[in-house]
Amino acid sequence: MMGTKTFVCRSCGGSDLKHILSLGKTPLANALLTEKELALPEKTYPLDLVFCPHCTLVQITETVPPEELFSEYLYFSSFSDTVLESARALSERIIGSQHLDEKSLVVEVASNDGYLLKNYIAHGIPVLGVEPAKNIAQVASERGIPTLAEFFDESLAKRLVAEGKQADVIHAHNVVAHVADLHGVVAGIHNNTAAYALKMVAAGYRFVTLASDSRFLAARAADEVAAVRKTG
Repeated sequence: MMGTKTFVCRSCGGSDLKHILSLGKTPLANALLTEKELALPEKTYPLDLVFCPHCTLVQITETVPPEELFSEYLYFSSFSDTVLESARALSERIIGSQHLDEKSLVVEVASNDGYLLKNYIAHGIPVLGVEPAKNIAQVASERGIPTLAEFFDESLAKRLVAEGKQADVIHAHNVVAHVADLHGVVAGIHNNTAAYALKMVAAGYRFVTLASDSRFLAARAADEVAAVRKTG
């Protein structure tokens, strides 16, 4: 397990983080191997979970280079009918509540294949997607959704503002849980929006999922042990 003494909290910078769980070294999610790569050593990274007693953020200690994680990505949001329907309903609600029109601008951080922004385009509302995965950004662009194949941070936000692209609504769905530079992303969101802008930041419940899975596995293991003892 990686020591936590030299690691500071990604949010508040606090030290003295408390170790919760170590899952050893694991390969990257969605980093599927080609047939040629099967015979080669697979890259793995420590997966250690810690808790910050100062701001209560639960986080991992290892930082994998974003370029390695997201430059090429396999998950397309449009694969899920549930995600598509949720995106459609959300966009329609926001269009009405924020009175968006052809003079507005909607920006999405980690916009994937345009699953959400296409709904705004259907209503004649200008959009801009920011998607670091080049393969997915290309698909979105081919679908007619303006997309930058870049990582979103404060410098990009300031560049967009200088180009006159200040958002009236900015989406960031399940983004914060995937970035190491929390402050850069949050600062970018604030810098790319006017004071009145709506900021839609949705976070996943990954720790809840992890906790639920661990309880399930522990219960299953207990059942297996009990079964073995009965037959012994």
